[in-house]
Amino acid sequence: MSTDFPKYTRSARLGEQGVNIVTGIVSDAFGWLFKRNHQEHDFGIDGQIEIVTEDGMVTGQILSVQIKCGKSFLRETNQWGYIYRGEHKHLSYLCNYPIPVLIIICDPEKGHCYWEHFKLERAEPTPSGWKITIPFQNNFDKSKDLLTSLVKPVRDGYSELRRYWDLNKILYDSNIILYAFDKKDIEEQEVVRPRAFFDRLRSTRELALESQGKVEFAFSDYDNDPRALYEIPEVRRYVALLDAALPEIFFFIRNEDPTHTLSIFALCQTKIRVLKRKKSNKIIEVDTCPVAKFIERHCLALNELTEWVNMTREDEERLFNNVVRCLKIGV
Repeated sequence: MSTDFPKYTRSARLGEQGVNIVTGIVSDAFGWLFKRNHQEHDFGIDGQIEIVTEDGMVTGQILSVQIKCGKSFLRETNQWGYIYRGEHKHLSYLCNYPIPVLIIICDPEKGHCYWEHFKLERAEPTPSGWKITIPFQNNFDKSKDLLTSLVKPVRDGYSELRRYWDLNKILYDSNIILYAFDKKDIEEQEVVRPRAFFDRLRSTRELALESQGKVEFAFSDYDNDPRALYEIPEVRRYVALLDAALPEIFFFIRNEDPTHTLSIFALCQTKIRVLKRKKSNKIIEVDTCPVAKFIERHCLALNELTEWVNMTREDEERLFNNVVRCLKIGV
């Protein structure tokens, strides 16, 4: 007979057998799913294992596998396990893979499989590539619990999102969003939480636009202090940190009366001289140069956000003019 036919090689048969052995264990022993990669898309990963709970819930937790089958993969051992040897071309691919990778070697005669979780620090160099030890005790069919521990815990994403949506609805429906700082925030100079809050407001264009001009800052625990906030050194230092951490304040801070945040930010970052004190008011002299710089450095973020939400030029100008008006300082 002519030999001009495609050939089903021994290597291909073993590869198929290894995938079938692993698939059988995943399906029958674990009750999970095995999704095989098409051969033309196999660059070192033969498939994915998708974890299923005891009551049949498909969780989205995934392990990837590289499968090798044949007695040759079980011949070389050390005192701890089987020595698996890999090629340089697969090393970077495996360490960049976004989900955990299992290297599995299969005994085609006994149907036994052994595995190791690939980690770059577990690999050792060889003259032609790299090697990793696959422990004798890592019997694949007895490792369900250990394999489950390699993925992140199951999250109830819908419940989390419902809580997130509920707070977003409050933000949508509110006319003013009051963000309060207490004395501890100011003493610890804490800006991570307000930065995270502004990031939340920027999570979607819809939420950003609905939150535009709504945020007002409040500094609690200073009601009994006779000094104005801009006269308190720790508040001045903290406002400077907030100003650097929140470049988009012109977009989100309330710019209609009653509002005080913008003027506090400006006054805390300029030189103030009290000319005259009355019972409830002060006449002050302000160095306007730092105030002008304050306005200038926040315009870039303002323009970026107004473009992102597709605000009209007229609305952007109105917003900027409102900001300057709220400063109540001649610049």
